[in-house]
Amino acid sequence: MDAIVAIVKDLLVPGTTWFLLVFSTLAAILCAIRRTARLGGRLLVAVVALYWLMSVPAIAYSLQSSQRSKFETSTTPPLPAEPLPIVVVGNGLTGFSLAGARFEIPLERTATNTLFAVARYRQTPGAIVIASGGPDTTGSAEAEIIRDALVRNAVPPEQILLDTRSSNTREQAIEVSRLLLARNQKRCVLVTSPQQMARALDLFRREGIEALPMPTTSESWSPGKNGHWWDWIVPSSQARAVSRDVIYELMAWPYYRMRGWL
Repeated sequence: MDAIVAIVKDLLVPGTTWFLLVFSTLAAILCAIRRTARLGGRLLVAVVALYWLMSVPAIAYSLQSSQRSKFETSTTPPLPAEPLPIVVVGNGLTGFSLAGARFEIPLERTATNTLFAVARYRQTPGAIVIASGGPDTTGSAEAEIIRDALVRNAVPPEQILLDTRSSNTREQAIEVSRLLLARNQKRCVLVTSPQQMARALDLFRREGIEALPMPTTSESWSPGKNGHWWDWIVPSSQARAVSRDVIYELMAWPYYRMRGWL
């Protein structure tokens, strides 16, 4: 099952480069066979149309709004002043290798989560901060990269705990909950993207943890910030990335329910 999930994540999430390559190649093969040429043509048109639609900022913004509206700053209750544990959820790394050496850097969502956690720590000094996320395939774990960024931003190392084992949101909830319960903590501030927040809160709740949402609202992208009407209709790679992230979350919900995790 894990292997299948990995394949789906890599190849079958609309909006990714691999999805485009896989289904365009399949369409080309079908087009080359006389009996399936019409089907191949329809598939190719569908894939191209999907990517154009996902790249239209107005469509991407609508998709994002449907996911994040529950956790807008205006509707999210204010966080308590007490120094509750702060949980930073890792949302991916990228890495570089050369001459047998390698280093990783956080993707934008992971970096944003980390900066929000720093801001929360400055409001409640003395809180422990739990960085969550294991390694991708090789190299450092997400939690270690997050820890380094926290330390560089004046969070004391002795206040940071690491979950370096988890590879998905469910495992993050399980591993972090163990760290919290071992310290008799049943509440925390959860820092992650608005798109992922609802699923993460449910997973923590199932582990006996009351997670208070601190959505990284700076990720709430709006193509109208420059005041140009054409920014809403001219396709862009950023709009496609926003659409991809929302679709990924929509795909994750039924999978998690099928596994009995939600």
